[in-house]
Amino acid sequence: MTAVLTLGETLCTTHYVTRAPEAVAAFLERYPFLIPLLTEALGPLTEAFGTATPLVVAVETDPEVAGWVELRVDVETTLPADEADRRLEAFDTAWWLDNLPRAEDKLFFTLAFV
Repeated sequence: MTAVLTLGETLCTTHYVTRAPEAVAAFLERYPFLIPLLTEALGPLTEAFGTATPLVVAVETDPEVAGWVELRVDVETTLPADEADRRLEAFDTAWWLDNLPRAEDKLFFTLAFV
């Protein structure tokens, strides 16, 4: 298996970056079935948003829900909201909705306006 994420000063792949490398690495060690999904998602995300769009990975928890933890991929964009929503919907329709069950409620993609 090819490593999806490499450790260093920043955790990253071709497009994925994170501000919390230890938390993301630990999460992926616990849920390794997400690694192929992240790898496969790069093509459809690039088609929808281009190669210059940062994809920021973070572990998200909800302190009000015991045990609730997910990996969030923020698609950082400067696009107008309508255009960004349209592109995320295109990604969802083209790839994510078919692959969503494989994530076992541990991964989601969202927009982050910068």
